[in-house]
Amino acid sequence: MTVSKLPIYLRVALSLLSLAVFVTIAEVAVRLARVDTTFQNRLFTLNRNLDYPDVFLRDRDLFWRFRPGQVITSEFFDGKTYRINSSGLRGEEIAPRKTKPRVIAFGNSCTFGWGIPYEDTYPARLEMMLEGAYEVINAGIPGYTTLQAKRFFERDLGRLQPDVVLLLFAWNDHWAAAHQIADKDQQFPPAAIITVQNLLSRSHAYCLLKKLLLATIEPDRDSVVDRSAVVYRVGPDDFRGNLQELCRLARAAGATPVLLTSPIPSLTTYYPPGAISPMHRFHNLYNDVIRDLARVDRVDLVDLALEFDRYSDLFDRAADDPIHFNAKGHQIAAEMLNAYLREHHPPAAVPR
Repeated sequence: MTVSKLPIYLRVALSLLSLAVFVTIAEVAVRLARVDTTFQNRLFTLNRNLDYPDVFLRDRDLFWRFRPGQVITSEFFDGKTYRINSSGLRGEEIAPRKTKPRVIAFGNSCTFGWGIPYEDTYPARLEMMLEGAYEVINAGIPGYTTLQAKRFFERDLGRLQPDVVLLLFAWNDHWAAAHQIADKDQQFPPAAIITVQNLLSRSHAYCLLKKLLLATIEPDRDSVVDRSAVVYRVGPDDFRGNLQELCRLARAAGATPVLLTSPIPSLTTYYPPGAISPMHRFHNLYNDVIRDLARVDRVDLVDLALEFDRYSDLFDRAADDPIHFNAKGHQIAAEMLNAYLREHHPPAAVPR
């Protein structure tokens, strides 16, 4: 009997079986060949994190979040290894029921501790300085803006019952938005499609096919960023509004919000005398928004940026990476936060 004479259900079954065999062979071949399937997107705006499905899941509201429950070594991390717990945060597992006052250090890759061993990050150092009086949770997510943070806190972090929430944001907020689309205007596909994408992203063959396609159609940088009228991921006014909402959400969860300014290498230390740095000017604009919000809305402030200006050795490669401070910078931040907590929130004064 020829295939054409088989019952329709058998023909469908054979077709599906053939497709499954083909996909399996392709997957095995790509894995054995050790082909690099990572697409190096040239724009660190909204997309770079999504190019690393071994590290991140797509998320309709948050854009991306960590794949939970893994110890991951990835090209995204420049080959370094990090532990992501089942809550999708860096560090050890978080107890479902707190036994002591809980501090959430919420921020971007600076809080995450980019390139820094976990024990040297400021949340870990802070917990050690507090001698077991507090539990300090590292809730830093690389690439996050205040808009993502607002949604993440409302959906997930608020359930962790924090007593104090430390907020350190700015760098990603004032990054240029690809295709002139700010974070608040981003549109992601329906949840069902994102679920399928997350499942397929574990396939090396799928990632290779996607890489080849994107490498062919990706436009150049100048066509997706209008340098004459740059749109930022989160503009200064929205940055202020998002921080206000984060403070409101923290208070609604029974916690005290604390605003932190975002450090940047000192202009006089790292650049020639008389140099003018638009990056410094714009970053300091966002830090001034933080300071003004703290003053007007009477939110506690720890001015990391101002303190960091007193030092000349808190950024290892300031010219190449002015964003991520080194282990000594994390130590300075932890000392400032330790002093703040001991003065304003001694453990006995924090509700359990």
